Amino acid sequence: MHSMHRTGAWLILLLIAQVGLPGCANQPRYVDAPATLPTTLPEASGLGEPAFLDAVSATVVPPVGWRAEPLKSSSRHSHQTWVSPSGTTAYGVIHFSLPFPVGYEPVLWYFMREMRRVEGEGVLLSKRWDPNLRAVRFVAEGRRYTVRPNLMLRGFQGWAVYAGTLNENPVNARELDLAERARERTITGRVAAAPVAEGDHPGR
Repeated sequence: MHSMHRTGAWLILLLIAQVGLPGCANQPRYVDAPATLPTTLPEASGLGEPAFLDAVSATVVPPVGWRAEPLKSSSRHSHQTWVSPSGTTAYGVIHFSLPFPVGYEPVLWYFMREMRRVEGEGVLLSKRWDPNLRAVRFVAEGRRYTVRPNLMLRGFQGWAVYAGTLNENPVNARELDLAERARERTITGRVAAAPVAEGDHPGR
């Protein structure tokens, strides 16, 4: 059984390589706005307390008992992943910087190109614009992984908050539900929240 510790590894490659992507004038661009937890979220049983993780500039809500992988980072990105007890499901947050505002379509196109290059195949199963979240929701299937990210671009920075599963194992419905609820409760940007102490990741 393969661990999900590499889930989203190719996500990092494509997101931090966006320097060469042209901006699209007809794509929506946004600036940060104050964010609060929606009041219509599903019941949060099984999730930890929301806490701001400075490394990814987001308020994260990892499922209780999920293992935090070591933070991956470079000068342009940071990536934190939490892996389920079975090792087949993951919740993760990638924060990345942009040299200039970039449209969603070229970012998604590059994402799929990198997925095909790294995994050998990549199929965009669905995508839609969510006006409430101000993000593109999509599902992509590679040879090993299926990921379900919310892709958010805010001026010169962006986030990919995802729930991922291994294709070679049956989907653990309970774990995927936890990962997707954690994704939906993640708040990007600097908002009021309890800080996470350095080296003390939620979910440990």
